[in-house]
Amino acid sequence: MPRSLLSFLLLCALSVVHGQRVGLVLSGGGAVGLTHIGVIQALEENDIPIDYITGSSMGALIGGMYAAGLSPWEMDSLFSTDLYKIMAEGGIEEHFEYHFKKDHPDASLISLKFDLDTALQTSLPTNFRNPALLDFEQMRTFGPASALAGYDMDSLFVPYRCVASDLTDQRSVVFGKGDLAQAVRASMSYPFYFKPISVNGHLMMDGGLYNNFPSDVMYNDFLPDIIIGSNVANNSAPPSEDDLLSQLRAMMQEHTDYSVICENGVIIEPRTTATLFDFSDPSVAIRDGYTAAMERMPEILAQIQRRTPKGEVQARRASFRRRSPLMVVGDISIHGLTRSQTRYIARSLERRDRTITLDRLKPMYFRLIADRNIALMYPKATYDKAADHFDLDIYVKTEKDLEVSFGGMFSSRPINTGMVGLRYNLFGSTSARLEANSYFGKFYTAGQAKLRADLSTAVPLYLEPVFTLHRWDHFRSFTTFFDEVRPSFVVIREAWGGLNAGMGLGNKGLLRFDAKMAETKDSYYQTVDFTGQDTADVTSFRHFTSGLLLERNSLNRKQHANAGGALSASVRFITGDEETDL
Repeated sequence: MPRSLLSFLLLCALSVVHGQRVGLVLSGGGAVGLTHIGVIQALEENDIPIDYITGSSMGALIGGMYAAGLSPWEMDSLFSTDLYKIMAEGGIEEHFEYHFKKDHPDASLISLKFDLDTALQTSLPTNFRNPALLDFEQMRTFGPASALAGYDMDSLFVPYRCVASDLTDQRSVVFGKGDLAQAVRASMSYPFYFKPISVNGHLMMDGGLYNNFPSDVMYNDFLPDIIIGSNVANNSAPPSEDDLLSQLRAMMQEHTDYSVICENGVIIEPRTTATLFDFSDPSVAIRDGYTAAMERMPEILAQIQRRTPKGEVQARRASFRRRSPLMVVGDISIHGLTRSQTRYIARSLERRDRTITLDRLKPMYFRLIADRNIALMYPKATYDKAADHFDLDIYVKTEKDLEVSFGGMFSSRPINTGMVGLRYNLFGSTSARLEANSYFGKFYTAGQAKLRADLSTAVPLYLEPVFTLHRWDHFRSFTTFFDEVRPSFVVIREAWGGLNAGMGLGNKGLLRFDAKMAETKDSYYQTVDFTGQDTADVTSFRHFTSGLLLERNSLNRKQHANAGGALSASVRFITGDEETDL
């Protein structure tokens, strides 16, 4: 009888051990949150199972990648690539930047944008980083896993939850169903860094505003036996009356409970030299996360008796990814535009085949984003199981109607020049913009008006009528109090009007033809010894000119470029009559 009782107790103990379920909670923290990758590496190396995962902000991204079937070592490699560094900086890969859509460089330094239908209310930028590349690559990363799971996050490689902050209802939202890419993007939309996104009509921002460590979500949704938390965040200090940033932070953020809630739990708090927005060297944060987890590993091993061998995890991960559908796009739908604007976008994305891979779609997509009439594009892929492809919904936000620019050239010499520019966007069946600018200074004065229309043809083309005035005044830059006031030695006036037509050649090339009627008028003196009573000679040159320019430009800045190159070749024909009035 005692032997039977002992056997029963041993059987119960074994069932408890085998039934242990482990949840992993990942906090927000920007680039510091990359420590979570090192924590997961340490757990997998020691055969610690991860049965559920929840995250906020950066923790949502790392947790989402794990739930989508990526190993921590794959994440380590991905975050070390140039692609992920460009994504973090809000850039676009250099070979996808579209020179055809770029404006001719001018002297503008700052720009303000307005909407005419909102009583000329100006809009300050809501983000300092362009999320276009991030959104596209997250669709690529999370789309297949989300489709395989049937858009149920309980059916991912690991059941998953993330939190975002609903600015419309001012509450924390838990994502357990729907598109994984959209959920992660909502959770990691850090204020002023990446633009918030709309989900079902609600504006979503960084999950860390209301819940930066979703251990409560883990407990309520999954009720694991043990919770392991990886935390690199803390509550902000009380606001100071002299610190505006602390006051804004206090208004936006709610207090977060950084505990694991249940009695059986371990908090890992990595210490790292990585900073919030510095993604330049992910290996530092990942290494520090691994070190912190290994320091707590004896305690974790003591609390968790269940083991999941690495080979078993790798085999299950490989099976999950093998069953995921290929990311092939079928139907493309455009949202947020008028009918004529939608036709323009649709023609720009036309392809010959019924379906298209993301690698083939990507150059077309980023050429479209480069259009100055488009402020934002957000892609969402939904799997059509019957057709075995993804339907792509693109949500487009147009640029504001009016843009005012200010700039110039400032020097210690008397050649300072100010600049003001206006741009009015006209977006319909073509993408057009009406522009005017003026330069003003003692030495140089100019004005220009032009209208550029981009045609949505198979070969990218634009037409641009333009009218320009120039004036250069070569005055004497220094005089004494007793010098006689004299007119300028040379004054050059130029006026021309004509038509430019351009054709895109790949992403970096441009072929441009122009035809213009022009007049140049020079007022000058034949000798430096002249007085205010002397009359200047005037030479006029009325002419017609046309030219052909072939250029390739990949410079990364309009001034002081430190990457890329520029090459151009041109031919020009000029004919005209010159007259001189002595």
